[in-house]
Amino acid sequence: MKFLESPGAFVAAVMFAIFAFGVGLTSPIWLILDGRNPVEAMRAGMPVVTMTIVGLIVTVLLGIVVQRLRKPTETPVEPSVEEPPSNSRRDLVVHVVTMLMFIVPFLTIVLGLVLNQMIDFR
Repeated sequence: MKFLESPGAFVAAVMFAIFAFGVGLTSPIWLILDGRNPVEAMRAGMPVVTMTIVGLIVTVLLGIVVQRLRKPTETPVEPSVEEPPSNSRRDLVVHVVTMLMFIVPFLTIVLGLVLNQMIDFR
């Protein structure tokens, strides 16, 4: 249970979500690379894309509910005149996640194209 409260758990969950999101949304492209025609690949891949989006929405909603139900940490409140701490770590995580949301699907497409050319000897 201590792992769930660590910053590493958050990063691991975000990385898993990005991977699942990238693979799920690019499933029609993988089907095209597998040899299906584009219309058939879209029809076969659309349920995967839809369930990926629904799954991510449900996961985000569950995360929000769990975060709100979590007990607050006991920290002593001291009056401070200092400047509030910056959220540079949080900003960094947001920037990295945003970049990965675009980079991972792009890399899976490129990897699929490269592997298809290497494997397809027709």
